[in-house]
This record gives sequence, C-alpha cells and structure tokens, in this order.
Amino acid sequence: MSYFREVNVGGTYPQFGTFQAFFGFVPNVFSAQTLLPRVVEAEAGIARAVLLEDRGLSRIQKGSISLTVSVAYGSEYWVAGYYQMLRSQGVPDSTLNEIVVNHHRADLPISDKALLDFTRKLATRAPWLSGGDIAELRRHQINDESILEAVMVTGLTSLFCTLSAGLGPFCDFELKAIPPVGKMPTAAVGAYVGGTGGPYVLTVERSPDSFPPFAFFLNRFGFIPNVFRAQTLRPDVIEAEAAAVREVLQPEDFLSRSQKEYILLVSSAANLNTYCVAAHCEMLRRMGVTADESDQIALDHHQAGLSEGDMALLDFILKLTSRPAEFSRDDVDRLRRSGFTEEHILEAVAVTALNSFFNTLQMGLGTTPDIIPKRVFGPEDEHRAAAGEHLPERAQEDPDAELVAKAQSGDLDAFEELVTRHSRRVFRALVGIVGDVEEARDAMQDTFLKAFQHIGTFQRRSKFSTWLLTIANNTGLQRLRDREPVESLDNAGGGTEADFFPRQVRTWADNPEQLYSAAERRRFVEQGMLRLPAKYRVVLVLRDIEQLSTEEAATALGLGVAAIKSRLCRARLMLRETLAPHFIVSSQSELTRIGL
Repeated sequence: MSYFREVNVGGTYPQFGTFQAFFGFVPNVFSAQTLLPRVVEAEAGIARAVLLEDRGLSRIQKGSISLTVSVAYGSEYWVAGYYQMLRSQGVPDSTLNEIVVNHHRADLPISDKALLDFTRKLATRAPWLSGGDIAELRRHQINDESILEAVMVTGLTSLFCTLSAGLGPFCDFELKAIPPVGKMPTAAVGAYVGGTGGPYVLTVERSPDSFPPFAFFLNRFGFIPNVFRAQTLRPDVIEAEAAAVREVLQPEDFLSRSQKEYILLVSSAANLNTYCVAAHCEMLRRMGVTADESDQIALDHHQAGLSEGDMALLDFILKLTSRPAEFSRDDVDRLRRSGFTEEHILEAVAVTALNSFFNTLQMGLGTTPDIIPKRVFGPEDEHRAAAGEHLPERAQEDPDAELVAKAQSGDLDAFEELVTRHSRRVFRALVGIVGDVEEARDAMQDTFLKAFQHIGTFQRRSKFSTWLLTIANNTGLQRLRDREPVESLDNAGGGTEADFFPRQVRTWADNPEQLYSAAERRRFVEQGMLRLPAKYRVVLVLRDIEQLSTEEAATALGLGVAAIKSRLCRARLMLRETLAPHFIVSSQSELTRIGL
C-alpha cells in the first residue's frame, strides 16, 4: 500500500511488463499510481526507451548509475530496488556495497567510475555541470551516445525517486542503510554554469514535417524546445517524452493547465533551472499571467496573489522537490484538507516527477534557453529551496516580532495591538486599491479577519507589516475582480504601460499667493490619486505615503522590483499631470507678481 488507494489492473497489465523486464519485478511505486493509468503508461514509455535497449550503455551500467543516483537522492526505496536488480544480474554484493558507500572503491572499470562521478554531480549539483565534465568523460573514451544515455538514466532515476517520495509505496525489499551523502560541496564542483553551458552532445537535424514529435512540440509550445533538439541521437526517447507531455501535462480532468504550469515553474526554480523557469513563464504568459506575476510565483509563491488552495499545492510541491527526505503522509493529508482529491494529489506528484526528469535532462545537456530569461537563478537562490528552514535578516529585525509570537500563541491582546499599529496603513493601502473609502473600510475588516485566521501559518520570512499588506492587496484585488466591469492591478484604467506620456512637466512654483490652503491642497492630491488607475495608485500609496521600501512594496504587491520602479515613476508623472492646472505658475501671473 501507499499514501493512495490502488486499482486492481490485473497481473497482465501491459505497462507493468516494461518494469518487469528491466527490474525483474514490478516496483510498488507503479502500482501506487493505478488511479491514473495514463500516468503509468507515460512513465513506462520513457522507461522502455531509456532502459530496455542496450545502446550507449549496458543494463548493468544503467543500474549502477541509478543505484549511485538513488544514494545521492537519499532514496532508501530505490537503493533497495536497484541493489536487488543488479544482484539478479550477477553483480556481487561486495561491489554493490562499495557503490553505495563509495563507488571509487568498487571493482569497476575506470570509465564506469568516471560515469558515476558525472551522474552523481548531475543528480546533486547539476547547475555546476560544465563542458569540463563532458571532456573528462570523452577522455575515458565515452562517446556522445553513451553520455546522452547516462543523462537520460540519471533523469529517469530522479523521476522515480520523486515518485517514491511523494507516493510512499510499500517497500519491495528490505531497505538498505545508506550514508548521508547529500549534495556535493560547492567548492568541490567548480564554477557555477547554470545548466546552460552547452549543448554538450552532437545532434541530428530533424524537421517537424518528417518527425511527428517535433510537430507536436511546435503545435503545443509554438517552437521546438532546445532540450528536445539536443536529444536527436535518440528519436525513440523523444517520442516517449512527447507522449508523456501529452498524457501527463495536457489533460485537465483533475489539475488545470495553469496549476500544472505553476508546479513546473516552482519546482524548476527550486532546482535553479533558469532554462525551464523561462520556458514556463512564457507558457503562463500565453495563458494570461503577466511576467511579473510569473516571476513572483517562481521566487515566492506566497507573495504572488494565488488562491489559498494553489499556495497549499505549491507548498506541497516545493517540499517534495527540495526536501524529499522530510516528505510524509502528513503532507498528503494536509493537501487533502485543502480540498484536493487523491487524483489531484497523485497527478501533482507525477507532474513534479516528470519535471525532475526534464530539469535533469536540460542541465545534463547544457541546452541554451529558447526564451531570454528575465532572471538567472544562481547559488544565491539556493536558500529558497529550504522553504522556511532559515529566516532572512529582515524578518529577524521585524519590530512586530514579539507581538506576532504572542499572537501565534493565542494572545488576543497582542493581536489587537497589531491591529491598532497597522490599521491606518492597511486602510490607506486599500483606499489606494479600491478607490472608495467605504469599500476600503469593509475590505480592512476582511483583511484583519484573514490575518487572524492565518497568523498561525505566518512563517516570518518577511516583516509582519509586509505580510499584512499582501493580504490587504489580495483582498482589495478580489473586490476589484468582483466588480463589473472588472478592474485589476494589471490593466486597470485601460491601455499598456506605454500609453501615458506626460505633457505638463513644468516646475510647480512655491508661490503663496497661488497655493491653496493645506486642507485644499490635500483634497486636490487625494482626488488626483483616486483618479489614477488602480495599478499605479496602489504603488504610489505604498511607496510615497506609507514609505515602504521598493523591495517591501514589491513583496506586498507580488511584483518584481523593476515593475514597482516603473509604475511608481509613471504614477508620479500621472499625478503631476492631474494636479498641474492647480499648481503651475503661469508666465503672465509671474510677470505681474514681480511688477513687470
């Protein structure tokens, strides 16, 4: 049994034959997916192409790679499985034990040890893989087809390890104790390349007119991704990958296409895969998600204005991707409580596993991005994968930290003090979003109610005030969406970012004879701000009135820093344009004032 109920598909289920042929048994991880037979079919198709034929590598070499990669992933389930598979192929226990503990001591050819070095690095430090690692393989007379197959086997093993972590299958064999290998230290792996230093292997020119998988990719993506072009030495594997995309990523009977793209984006970002992040941001753009929104989902989905259900889903995915050893039935049950069915969760695991396969392929082959990345993920982003293990400096300096801790312990007086501290700021921000005082008051009540309900989940990765403004932003946005016609922070007020050009740009003269009283000036400014489109109005409120830093405003609104700066500049110009007739000194009045 596993975390999910299983369907009896019979002992002659054809897809199980592939696994029986390679492993000598059918691993329970595949029985655990029988609620979604199309997923099992897709996985069997890739396994059949990569594992069953001895093209570049022998079956024992593939098994040795998979055993080494399973150790690196810390997957006791697959270490036991591959240990048994290799034993059935005649590999002595002494050699297998050495592969598990230290493959350099195993009784293997030098070239095989070089392969295991390469695949271990690909499994644990893929973004640091470089042309030098490929050159080392070639120095051991390992050709391009063998290198490509080693990358594919490593990717498939990462897929299997992700599945076993997310599905919790009953172990097929007694688990093997494995050393805590973990990731190779950065100092030992050389310079950071980012997974795009290639392509590393030779390719064969193929046309979508004569090669159906390329025609499929062209139709689905609008282009043929380089990660598939880099595998043209193995058209059979590309065909299996196209079938997997069709069977796992395209259907919308459970998870929606947008949810699957969110999963692919977040898990790619956790893997520091700039190539795949750029590709999935482009896919989301075509589905109507702005570049800034996609960026925020990749960086921190909690600040991206997503629904609570989608945030819970991506929390689940991030942990499965980044900390599989900590994954448990509790994570599955938590997602069930968020309203997801077993089929939803099973599909989420399968999508994450398939993405692990594609991420590994891309970085192992070093393919260059098809879409110019808006952001390059590097070593400084590794902490994001920890997902709450460490708090950033700014969260530790939060002036509300003590009150938040008390409120999270059930102290109602502490929460009331937080409300008192932040009510004016929240109210002004909501006026900036919804543009109506009475509606802002109602939205403020909703904001503090949501904050009270969810303060137990606040992980202090940002200041409490920023977290609270994020809730206010989402609450205000929901009210805008409920209006007819719909207004949003992305296209409110009509037109694109380039539609506004200021005309009244002269200096406002400080002339007491022409300035209105302070109260009148305030009224003009308030009215001018309310006439701004919502997406500019709210940035102006947060930056110029609430005095948030650019980074804090970006976090609160779920936008990138560049977008905040652009909108703030435009908002100031728009407000200046609106107020110019009241504050600009005319040439004639100035001449009169000085007596000329």
